Amino acid sequence: MYLNTLALKGFCTTVFMLVSFTSVAEDLVQTDSTEVVGEVTPAAPSYSKGAELFGVEFNDLSKAKFEAHLSKMGLEQYPSYREGMASYSLGTTGILGIKELTVVYNRYEYVERATMSGVVEDAELRSKLGSLLERKYGPPSIGFIRDGYGRARWMLVDGTEIELHNTTFDVSVSYVDRVPKRKSASGRIDVEALLKRNQ
Repeated sequence: MYLNTLALKGFCTTVFMLVSFTSVAEDLVQTDSTEVVGEVTPAAPSYSKGAELFGVEFNDLSKAKFEAHLSKMGLEQYPSYREGMASYSLGTTGILGIKELTVVYNRYEYVERATMSGVVEDAELRSKLGSLLERKYGPPSIGFIRDGYGRARWMLVDGTEIELHNTTFDVSVSYVDRVPKRKSASGRIDVEALLKRNQ
């Protein structure tokens, strides 16, 4: 009788341990699945693949289109004495403190370079400028940005690049089309000439 009671107690203890272990195992599985669901990895940031200036794609930007856009913004060209170059005032407050825009066109009247420049004494505006470029285009290809300040260049996949000089009060941001559009005598793009020029 004593052995039967002891065997029954052992059996009950084993069953209790198995039930407890099963319950703990289920809790662990639920906890793990909850943690997996809770640990959703954020999507990788998406950066612009081409330069934009004032909301216009910079790659193969024609003079006519750019001037029309600047006119809509209320910007008027200064008188220019250099062929293929135009200068604009960005207003008394400017854009993040930068008050001048200089644009260089190729002989086919496409934008080669646009440079915004000026003396920006407000440290907060200077910091915002670098941070804005970094948020839009990602980490620079060359150079550095720290707290919005720095000297950096973004080389973008569409053949454009942006260069920031923001280490002193004399600040500039240049937008460059490395291979601006060219027209052949027929008015068509001369692809072979472009390829030879880049080799």
